[in-house]
Amino acid sequence: MPQPTIKDELDKAEYEPLLPIEKKLIVWSLVLGVVLLVVLAFLNRLFPPTL
Repeated sequence: MPQPTIKDELDKAEYEPLLPIEKKLIVWSLVLGVVLLVVLAFLNRLFPPTL
């Protein structure tokens, strides 16, 4: 008997909606990423790299 593939196992799995806490964690992660990118861009303007 052949081993089941990942696709077969995923097809058998039931759909599970995201929990509210999972949605909050996703939003917080995205917001934190954007804020840190803005801070990094600001610091790069303030202290440009010198070669």
